[in-house]
Amino acid sequence: MNTFFPLLKLGIRRRSWDFFIIFYTVVFPIVIIALLGYLTSTSYGTEFTSYEYYSIVIIPFCLLMGVTSVVYAAADEKRMKTAYRYMIAPISKAALIWSKFFSCVIAFTICGVIVLLLSRLLFHLPVGNNFAALSLLLLCESITISGLGLFFGLAIKSFTVIQNFLNLPIVIFGFLGGAFFPVGSVNPVLSFIINLSPLTWINKGIIFCLYMEDNTILLGVSVALFIVGIIFTFLTTKHFKKEAFV
Repeated sequence: MNTFFPLLKLGIRRRSWDFFIIFYTVVFPIVIIALLGYLTSTSYGTEFTSYEYYSIVIIPFCLLMGVTSVVYAAADEKRMKTAYRYMIAPISKAALIWSKFFSCVIAFTICGVIVLLLSRLLFHLPVGNNFAALSLLLLCESITISGLGLFFGLAIKSFTVIQNFLNLPIVIFGFLGGAFFPVGSVNPVLSFIINLSPLTWINKGIIFCLYMEDNTILLGVSVALFIVGIIFTFLTTKHFKKEAFV
């Protein structure tokens, strides 16, 4: 515990200056929402605008893309040539892993909330009294991507391999979840495939929360995301040794 908080502080400092986190979870989603919202504005009405739709689907999608930044964070010590110092220092494996986990969760949650507030201001997303519920969802999604990113970042040593391994399912999940354009089908097989994407349920939860005043799906998805993230972080702590950071 004596080493956890200094490591957490160091991790937060590193994440706050991480170009990829700032760009892909704050700048990029705002630009994409503005661009796609403008290009498809005539296809939507006034009660539910294209800007509202893309605010709903792009924020979770870009946050999910951040998993590759967590993978990168898992290799901080290796990239900075400080791994062997950590090996001989009285720092526990758990302190290393959990400090990285919480620093990533904090960074991604803050970025997600910033984009949510900007979407409310710039694109008139009707957040209303649901800000806390939506922030909870973004927190739980951040927990999931942090847990997954750390696990795969330590399991697979090649960053290029990890990128190729993770980017494809992220794009598929985004496509099925409607991140690029609305997706739906009355065909039961296609509906089943669409529902395999976690982004489908995240987006559905947000829509039900904002427009139907029903938080059931959103809270259920938040709990599921929280559980997945914590499980993968515990697996990382249990499965890997300190040598995995070298």
